[in-house]
Formats: sequence, structure tokens, C-alpha cells
Amino acid sequence: MSAAVVRTPLPRALLGEAPRFDAADSSLSWVDLLAGRLWLARLRPDAPVDAPVDAPADAWADDAWTAAPRLLAEFPRQLSCAVRAGGGDDWLLALGGSVVHWRPDAGPTVLAELEPDPAHSCLNDGAVDPAGRFWVGSMGVRRPLGPWGRLYSVRPGEAPQRPGVLLEGLLAANGIGWSPDGGTAYVVDSGRRLIHRLRTGAEGPLEPAGAPLGVPVGVPDGIAVDGEGCLWVALWDGGCVVRLGPGGELLRRIDLPCSRPAACALVGSRLVVTTATVPGEPGSGWTYVVEAGVGGPPAPRASAVAVPG
Repeated sequence: MSAAVVRTPLPRALLGEAPRFDAADSSLSWVDLLAGRLWLARLRPDAPVDAPVDAPADAWADDAWTAAPRLLAEFPRQLSCAVRAGGGDDWLLALGGSVVHWRPDAGPTVLAELEPDPAHSCLNDGAVDPAGRFWVGSMGVRRPLGPWGRLYSVRPGEAPQRPGVLLEGLLAANGIGWSPDGGTAYVVDSGRRLIHRLRTGAEGPLEPAGAPLGVPVGVPDGIAVDGEGCLWVALWDGGCVVRLGPGGELLRRIDLPCSRPAACALVGSRLVVTTATVPGEPGSGWTYVVEAGVGGPPAPRASAVAVPG
């Protein structure tokens, strides 16, 4: 029997992206990319998640899986992803074409302007590697997509910033994850509908660790890697999330009540899936939870930020 897909009471998004579970304060963060909003919700990972998909938000009891979410910030530009940094309330944001440092008690500070021409390209998804560096990808903004996308590495503690370019020639850099031993990085190129496997450890351009992985339907978007080294992939225009083995074999498919799942994250043994709002699809734009049956590590925080003087 397949596990039930549960719609959470988290707010509907135009484009929900970059869900991240932080174990330090048991919280889930995510962004509404098109609205420029950063959200945070405290979680009780072991609490039951048993409300049906069409349950209203007030059907969730005080001891349910999540408490009321907080809108932390709203920006006037596209907010592609947000990650925690250091041991406090610091964040790194992919905002337009820049990597930005932000705290709730201070305004944003640009650390690195990676894609300076908003008419040409912008940043997209990002994640923190096991060494505390912030990896973030880019893509062109015009259609058809050209090979202008890059994968960057930013060291938050470095001032002034000297971002590294790890990969070039991407159509649309997207989800990023690492194998449990940290030896392999997975980087989605949504424009080519594939997932690169790359050897980590080098400071310069990354070398392939095998042939890219394909997907059965739709377009690969955000990803999560579980404790067994398998990939959970949100399939945009595929209406599902799939679990792939390290070699790309299809192990599981979870269908969703919408066509555009955008990203996913593991919270204990539960998979959280964010989606995009699609006209005519009442199930779109919501965040869903499903029992994955396997756990994964919480999102690491980036190294402490050195803010330019």
C-alpha cells in the first residue's frame, strides 16, 4: 500500500522552493520564489501527520507536526533559495543575481554579485556542502535557454569574496545534493532534463563521477539525498516525486495532486514537497508531506559569514 500524501497547513505559494530542515531549532524554511518571501515553521518531526489532503488548517491540533509558520522577510526581487549560516540567525540568500547575507535585525548585505545582468541570467537553487560552502547555480532568463548557467561555490567566511566556478555550460542549474560520504555531488540541469554526478574535493571545475542520470517523466527540479544514497527528485510537469538509486534506477514514485512539484526535503523519515501554483489546479501551490520510509541528514549550515567592512 502506498503512503498517504498529506497537504500541510503551510501557506500556499506562487512557487514554493528550497525547503530545508534545520535540526538545531527543529525548523523548516522555504521560499516563495516569485513572491520574494522567506518562511520558517517550527516542526515536531515525530508528531503524527494524519490530516487528509483537503483538511483546513484549523484541523491541525496544537500537538500536530507543525506550528504556525512565520513570514521572516519579503524582498522586491526573485528569492531563489535561502540557507542558514553560522550558529545564530544569519542567512545566505540567492536574491536575483547576488548572494546576500541577511539577519532579521539588519538589512541585506551583498556578499557576491555572481550574475550582474538581470536581463541575461539569475541565480537559482543552492545548498550547503559538507565543508560549509554555499553552492548555488544560475540560469539564463530568455527562452530558448542557452548554455549560460554556472555552478558557483561561495565561502561565507571569506572577505573579500572570491567565488569559484565549479561547472559551466548548464542550461538551468537547479537542485543540488551530496552522497552520504560527501564524495559525489548531484547537480540538476533542468534545461537538459538530467542530473550530473560529479566528484567532489577539487577547488576548480568538477569532474564527472559517471554518466548523468535521466528521469522517467517531466523535468527534474529540486532534489534530496537520503541516508541510503538514493535521490528523491521533484519532477516539474511530471506530477510526482521519484526515488532513484545512485545509478539512476527507479525505486519509487509518489504521485501528487498537482502537475508541478518543485522541490523536496527529508524531515526524519518524512518527505516534504513544495509545489508551484498552476491555474485550474486547486491542489497546486501547497506543501505536502509523505512517509518516505527512510531518513536523511538535516541541512547543514553554511560557515559563519564574514561581512565586508
